Amino acid sequence: MAENSRRLYEALLLLNQQAVASDFAGCVEHVREVFRRAEAEVEVLRKWDERKLAYEIEGQKRGTFLLAYLRVDGAQIANIERDCSLSEQILRVLIIRADHIGDVELELAKQDAEASLQVRLREGPPEAGVRPPQPQAAEEPTAANPATPEAPAPAADVEPTAEPAVSPSTPE
Repeated sequence: MAENSRRLYEALLLLNQQAVASDFAGCVEHVREVFRRAEAEVEVLRKWDERKLAYEIEGQKRGTFLLAYLRVDGAQIANIERDCSLSEQILRVLIIRADHIGDVELELAKQDAEASLQVRLREGPPEAGVRPPQPQAAEEPTAANPATPEAPAPAADVEPTAEPAVSPSTPE
């Protein structure tokens, strides 16, 4: 296959929520394998969102979306779509040509995918014998950093009077 016939495509995949809940890494690896079979070069693959679906798809009310940018020969798109339709883990797939994505946007997408992966790793379940980081102790109160923020002084208990506070001056 000629290198110049490989174009950038954007793929949005809807994954089966039950499969994602039991083995997210396995689902991502399955998607990568689908792309590998089509000889696609994956530029970015990241979890986009988990949402309630507008209507049930194959009995699922929720789904997890994966967003992918990949370089592949256009003739292989049909093979990717066929593999996705045969998969029990992938409920839907939408693949479009990404001519609208420039190099800058693609680089930003790569950085965003790396950042979201790092956040996911930090928020992941703690491993056996490893404690999650504890919040640091509060700093000692100082004049510049009081222990509690100053609140406005409470209003004095003053009963309203029938007379105005300032009486008009009347000539006598």
